[in-house]
Amino acid sequence: MRNERYFNFPIKFLKGFLTNSRECLDGIIDYAVYSRFMIETGTKAERLVDCEEYFGIKIGNKNKTYLHGKELYESRDIMPVMAGISKNIYFDFLENDKSEFDKVCLLGFLAIKSILGKKPYCKIDNKYWLARMDGKAKSCEKTELSNEINKYANNYQARKIKSALVDSWNLKTYSYYTRGFYVSFELDLDDLSYQAEKRKKSNRDKLRKDAEKLSRKRALAKLFTSQP
Repeated sequence: MRNERYFNFPIKFLKGFLTNSRECLDGIIDYAVYSRFMIETGTKAERLVDCEEYFGIKIGNKNKTYLHGKELYESRDIMPVMAGISKNIYFDFLENDKSEFDKVCLLGFLAIKSILGKKPYCKIDNKYWLARMDGKAKSCEKTELSNEINKYANNYQARKIKSALVDSWNLKTYSYYTRGFYVSFELDLDDLSYQAEKRKKSNRDKLRKDAEKLSRKRALAKLFTSQP
C-alpha cells in the first residue's frame, strides 16, 4: 500500500529470528521508533507522541522503548545494511502464531527486499540470499551460517521458500539457465524474463551476430544494385 508505514532496521537484527522472533521484533520497532525520534522536535515526551502518531501505534512503555532504541541505534554499524518491514506484516507476525516455515518465508522476503533496495529487479544467488536471511550483510559459505538457517541451505528448501514467496508474497523470479536467479516485486514475469534473457552473454552474442549478418546483407544489396 502506498501510504503504509514501514519499520526500517539494520539487517543484522534478523539474526536469531527463528529461535526468538519476539526479541527480534521488539528490537526492530524500538530501533525504528528511536530513529524517528531523532528527527522529531520538541521535548522527549512530545517527540515520542509524534512517533506514535507517525507510525500509528501505541507505545506501551515509552521509556523502555526509548532506552532500548537508543542502545540499538548507537550500537549500529556506521553504514548498516538496512531492511524494512511494513506495519501490517510486522503486527501479523507479532500477534499471531506462525510456523517456522512462515518465519523463514518472512526472512526470505525481507532478505530479497534488502538486496533489491530501490531497484525494480536484480540477480542474486542462494549464498547471498541465505546470508541476508541470517542477518549478514555479505555472501558467506554454508559453514558460516547459523544452525537454524543452515538447515534451509539446500536446493530443495530454497526452491520451497521461493515457491511460497511467489504464491503468497507477490515475488516474481526467473532462473532459466541464469547461474543465480532474478527477482522483482515490481515487474511482471514477462518483463523480468525479458530483462534476464537480454543480459545473457549468449543472447547478446547472437544479437550482435544477427545484426552483423543483417548489415552485411544490406551492404551487399546496396553494392549489387549500384552496379551498372
